[in-house]
Amino acid sequence: MERWSRVKMTCPICGGEIEIPDDSLPGEVFEHEECGAQLELYKDEKGNLKLRLLEGVSEDWGE
Repeated sequence: MERWSRVKMTCPICGGEIEIPDDSLPGEVFEHEECGAQLELYKDEKGNLKLRLLEGVSEDWGE
């Protein structure tokens, strides 16, 4: 049985812990189960992977 490695990161919204697969790429979106935030993985100016609130998410009501 193959096990996937995960990296523990901190949710920028609630400060809770979120596990991200270690093969994730910038631009991937994750939902933090504790607070429901939609988070985007990105690289900061130093090249470190971080999480931020996904911008521009809105309801699509078929308009």
